[in-house]
Amino acid sequence: MTGPDGEDYSARLIFLELQFIPDKAADGVWPYILRKSWLHVACISDGISHVFLTIYFNHSRMRLQKNQNVIPAMVRRHVEDTAFYWSQNDVSDRSPRLHLSDLNRFNATLQAHLDGIEVAGVGAWPIAMAMLERWKKPGEAFACAYVAFTTGEAAELEALVAKVQARPDELLRGVISALAWVPNHIARNVIERWTEHDSRPVTVVAALRAFSLISSQITSSVSSANGDTWIRMPLHEFLTSSDAHVRAAACRVAANYDDDEDIKERLKDALKDPDFSVRAQAAIAVARLAKRGAYRSRPSEQINEGLTIQSTETLWQSIVSQVAVLNQATGWYANQAKRRLNRWVEHLAWMVTPGSSQISEILRVMPARSALRFVAYHGDTEHLGFVTQRMADPRTARYAGWVWQVITGVDLVAFGLIMEEPSSADSALKAVPIDDDFGLPLPNSAVVSDYHITHYPRQRCLNGNVVTLRSMLDIMESGSQAVRSIASQHLQSLDPDFFVSVRAPAAIQIKTIDQLQELMHLEGLHEPNT
Repeated sequence: MTGPDGEDYSARLIFLELQFIPDKAADGVWPYILRKSWLHVACISDGISHVFLTIYFNHSRMRLQKNQNVIPAMVRRHVEDTAFYWSQNDVSDRSPRLHLSDLNRFNATLQAHLDGIEVAGVGAWPIAMAMLERWKKPGEAFACAYVAFTTGEAAELEALVAKVQARPDELLRGVISALAWVPNHIARNVIERWTEHDSRPVTVVAALRAFSLISSQITSSVSSANGDTWIRMPLHEFLTSSDAHVRAAACRVAANYDDDEDIKERLKDALKDPDFSVRAQAAIAVARLAKRGAYRSRPSEQINEGLTIQSTETLWQSIVSQVAVLNQATGWYANQAKRRLNRWVEHLAWMVTPGSSQISEILRVMPARSALRFVAYHGDTEHLGFVTQRMADPRTARYAGWVWQVITGVDLVAFGLIMEEPSSADSALKAVPIDDDFGLPLPNSAVVSDYHITHYPRQRCLNGNVVTLRSMLDIMESGSQAVRSIASQHLQSLDPDFFVSVRAPAAIQIKTIDQLQELMHLEGLHEPNT
């Protein structure tokens, strides 16, 4: 669609929705003139008093009038689709096919439904709560929390907390994400309220983890320095809380407290916490701070090597404990245990130095798919032999092929390194035992083993190149979500301030990448050694 001003609006027009609300008391003509004079709507009230036209643009949205008398069916659709699209966004980092441009369009649809919820206001609450009570999933918790946060009603917040407190393992992720999606002034109000002296552990955990996400983005006006104003209680009190979940969440926030000696010492103490999940989170935080040189004992010292080694060993032992938990878990709890294990494995991959003698034990003890994930995020070509061995096992063959491809940059299909797929649809489905592997090619392990590649021993590689800040930023712009997730981890391991969450709203990711590239250009940043 091209306007008289010559500008093409077809790419911006995302969603057009008319809402017709009967109202016997009103009549007359309701004109709505939009920003561009050539586009307008005039509705004559003929038994229909309010016409609300909302046009969602990729870069700007205009709400013409806020609806107080909602249409339940329409609001229900907004809530249902919000939960659905958020759930898809939440697992998008595993997708080898979804790219940032796709995610941007995907997020625009999610944002359109969020705006529909916000227009409905308090009228969306009973519908969102009913959905949460029915499905009890994090997507519905996200939608319900978004309503509660944007309306600011105390009763709604209390009802939300009661539901989350009853099922924190299932629902907390959605609430944390909602806090990171709402405008900062709304998030701050909630975080302040949820970190007061008498706050319940579940609200403290949500608030601390959300603050960690918000303050970690370079594009955010919020930083760890705002912790004293956003977080009501001193952070060290949360680090020593009687609740392990609170202590673990506090460790996430403390990872950015470079200049607070008391916090840094308490983090070191947390490496000996009785709860292994707290030890794991403390290990990640200490390793990040050590990478920045925050624990250096001499001005010339860049990294405290001893503390880095201690953190790595602590995280590894926590992973061993988590593997035991996963082996005992079933159903939904197994999925949650696997999610936590994967996150810790990804961190361990950057914490372990390439060429470390510890890696052989890691690959031997971990479940096969977790070990492959470690190799993918670690990036050392020395371990490709382990990857090709896993190609011989039907349960891991496709994922192993993908890992080999993302490290070497060699396209399995383009270079004929695959096996013939089953001809029938039923056979094809049976040939892919893991949903995450669907669509990945089946590698020919014998042919792959004989294929000559360039090795870069004791260096991290992605897409066939040694990892650098510039090459990783390029991948963050053009790679698939699964590859971008690896690139994001490499970025932060090279420079702890280069943080890009691949599950953040696409608009924030694009802005972050642009700012990081500009930062490199202005400051002439060198490429640190891996």
